[in-house]
Amino acid sequence: MLTILNRRKFCHSLGLTAIASTVPRFLEKTGSAIDGRDSADDRVLVVIQLGGGNDGLNTVVPFEDSQYYKARPKIAVDATKVLKISDRLGFHPEMVELHRLYSEGALAVIPNVGYPNPNRSHFRSTDIWETGSPSGELWKTGWLGRYFDAACKGESPIPPGIRIGENPSLAFAGDKLRAATFANPRMLENPAEGIERSSLDHMKSFEKTGISSLDFVQRVSSDANRLSLDLQRAARDVRPKVTYPPFALCQSLRLVSQMITAGFPTKVYYVSHGGFDTHAAQPQKQAYLLQELSEAVGLFHQDLKAQGQLHRVLGFTFSEFGRRVAENKNAGTDHGAASVMFAFGGKIKPGFHGEPPKLDQLDDLGDLRHETDFRQVYAGVIQDWLGADPTVIVGRDFPAFRIVNASS
Repeated sequence: MLTILNRRKFCHSLGLTAIASTVPRFLEKTGSAIDGRDSADDRVLVVIQLGGGNDGLNTVVPFEDSQYYKARPKIAVDATKVLKISDRLGFHPEMVELHRLYSEGALAVIPNVGYPNPNRSHFRSTDIWETGSPSGELWKTGWLGRYFDAACKGESPIPPGIRIGENPSLAFAGDKLRAATFANPRMLENPAEGIERSSLDHMKSFEKTGISSLDFVQRVSSDANRLSLDLQRAARDVRPKVTYPPFALCQSLRLVSQMITAGFPTKVYYVSHGGFDTHAAQPQKQAYLLQELSEAVGLFHQDLKAQGQLHRVLGFTFSEFGRRVAENKNAGTDHGAASVMFAFGGKIKPGFHGEPPKLDQLDDLGDLRHETDFRQVYAGVIQDWLGADPTVIVGRDFPAFRIVNASS
């Protein structure tokens, strides 16, 4: 039986009835949408990180460009096998579901996304994408953390952001609110037993000791346990409308769909799909990774639509950088610069938003030059989807890249 949580029941289950004044502003308004009334504040953002640096050229293939095949005699995608989206471009042949979404007008493609003075270190470039900082500056807060700080007030055990992955994301780092990170989706579906279960049950409530640091730890433990229990209930009670295969990204997006459908009032979900650092044997490795990405997003989209939730969701993919245009000696590619982003959702502006890669205008290292700054995409998401001021959150006045039908 499908269980939908309204705000009153959800807050009661977390003991929030008496502290309504500390609930984030967007959570105060969530109940109206869950109860059936349309509200822009009920929108959800899903971020999919492609860790390692995805090669955009073999993802969206310029199959009519002879320079592409000249630069990649071993690893280029066969022009006869690409899934065409125009007379010049086509998707990798393993991206069947994403090609279907594109053909149905349900997918946006943003080519040549990057930033000035690109950094080719995985860690540093990921930090730049997650904070929204200039490449020469170190910022301690993330772009989503700054959004939470600007759009929320007070404290609440309900996290505004949830990440499913091994490590917390710097994107969620803020000055006020905290997000939650779960290393494995399955940990939410297998409640602990015995002594461990008793210990977790004990953390549902705690008595103040007067020692601020200890009280803080106890409160965080109690909130985390209550959150875990509600996530378990969402995973148990909401049945997917599609069958997700047992791959990591598919299972992560399955759980996200269940939480969205259950009315869980989290604003941003963040999942990861790693392995894109293809220095060797790229054709085999990337094909597998793109197939899983395509299948996971396709099923997620289908599930949300069947559950009646697609209109509430905007999702996009990003990778910390693309790859070098020329292949290396190991049938792979080395760290590059600009790459491609995908976006999907019930109110997406579909199609190809930009120009094909300009292989005759590479930078000094042989990388694609960026045409769209990733912070322009963030600005568009913040303004058109999340309803906040992008200049406050992104940190600079980047013109919003419009991928959302804001008025619909």
